[in-house]
Amino acid sequence: MKKTISVVLLGAFLLACFANDADAQSRRERKRRKKAELERRERTIRPPQEKDVTRKPTPKPQPPKKDFQYPQSEIKDKYRIDLLATFYLPELVQDGKVVTRGKLPDKVIPSLKFYEGMAIAADTLQKLGYKFDIFVYDVTDELESAATLVNTDAFKGSDLIIGFLSSNDFPLVANYARKNQINFVSALSPSDQGISENPYFTMLQPTLETHCDAIEENMVRKNGNVTPLLFYRTNVPVDNTAMGNFTNGVLEYTKVACDVLPAREQIEPLLVKGRKNVILMAIMSDQYAETIIRKLYEWFPDYDFEVWGMPSWDNMPALKKPDAFPNTVIYFTSPFYFDASTAPGQALSRAYKKKYGSQPDNMVFRGYETMFWYAYLLKKHGNIFNNQLWDNGGAPFTRYEIKPVKGPDDKLKYQENRHLYLYRYHSGSYMVEHQ
Repeated sequence: MKKTISVVLLGAFLLACFANDADAQSRRERKRRKKAELERRERTIRPPQEKDVTRKPTPKPQPPKKDFQYPQSEIKDKYRIDLLATFYLPELVQDGKVVTRGKLPDKVIPSLKFYEGMAIAADTLQKLGYKFDIFVYDVTDELESAATLVNTDAFKGSDLIIGFLSSNDFPLVANYARKNQINFVSALSPSDQGISENPYFTMLQPTLETHCDAIEENMVRKNGNVTPLLFYRTNVPVDNTAMGNFTNGVLEYTKVACDVLPAREQIEPLLVKGRKNVILMAIMSDQYAETIIRKLYEWFPDYDFEVWGMPSWDNMPALKKPDAFPNTVIYFTSPFYFDASTAPGQALSRAYKKKYGSQPDNMVFRGYETMFWYAYLLKKHGNIFNNQLWDNGGAPFTRYEIKPVKGPDDKLKYQENRHLYLYRYHSGSYMVEHQ
C-alpha cells in the first residue's frame, strides 16, 4: 500500500509541474485536494488507531565495549572458589582449645558473618544443581597468610578468589591473580592500594572518590548550585582525602575546621534561621560526626539542617532514634541495600535462623549475595566471565554496575562497582533511593 501511494504522489507531482493550462494557484489546490483524497483512502484501508499503537521495539540491553582481550573462558562441570578472610584463629584457638571466654572479639565478627552468608548461599546453590568446592583461608595465620598462599600451590586450580580483607593484605593476591588469569574480588576494602593494569581485579566496595562524586552530584540535584558548609578534618588522613575530593569538585564550600570540636560562636554566623542549612561532613568516623550533629541540635534547635555524610555512617546508632535530632535530615551513600521483606531476603532469614539461631545482619547478606552472584557467573559464563560482568541477574539484591577504571593513559587499571544507593534518615525512619 505504501509503495502504491508513493507512485501516485509522484505522478501527481509531475503532472502538476508540467501542466501548462493551469496557474500556480490551481496547481497547489489540485495537489492539496489530491493529498487529502489519498489520506482519506489510506484511513479507510487502515484505521487511525493502528497508526497510534505502532511502537518501535524496546532495544535490548547491550554488553559494554570490551576494554581488554581476555582469554577463552572455560566452562566446567565443577568450579573452585577460594575465600580469604581474617578469622584470627591463632588468637582464639591454641592447642586445639578455644582460649577466649564469652563473646567473640569485635574484629572477628565481620569475617565470620560474611562466611556464614556464603555458607547459606552454598547450601541453596547445591540444591539448585550447582557444583563447586570452597576453600577457606585465615590470613591471620602465618601458614595461610597472603605471602604464603601466593608462594605455594594453594590456589592451584582456583576459578575465583574472594578477599574479605583489609587493603594491606590483597596486593600480593591481586598480582598473583593477574599472572595466573584468575579473577580476584575484593568484597570489603574501598581502597585499590595503587593496583593498576590488572583486568582480573574487581572491587565490590566503591572507592571513597566514587562515593564523594555521588554525594556531591546528589547534593546538587536536590539543592541546586548551593554553597554548603564543609566540616572537615586534616589530622585524620582518610578525612583529609575525602575533603580533597570535594574541594576539587564542582561546588564552592564554606569551610569549618573540625580537628577539634568547633564552638557555637564559630558556627552561628554561618547559619540562616528559617531556611534549610546544607552541611557536608567529610568525616568518616560516625561517632565523631554524631557528636557534631548532636551539638548542632542542642545549640540551634530552631534551625533546619540537611547533613550529607560518609558511607561509613550506616552504623551510627542515633539514626534509628526518633528523638535524636528531629531538625536534621541526614544523607549518605552505600553500595548495598538488603531488603529482608523480598522473597530472597525471607529465604535467607529462614535458613540463617534455622542454621545459626538468629537473624542475619548486613555482613551475612553481603556474603550470601557475593557467593550467589559469582557462582551464577561461573556456571553461566565460565571461569573468565569478565566481559559478562554486566549480567547482574543472578545477584539477589544488588544491581551491581561493574565499570572499568582507567588510568591517564586510558589503560584498564581494574574493575569497580559503581552502583550506589542514597540513604535518607530523619527522626528514626529512612528511605532508600535507587540511583
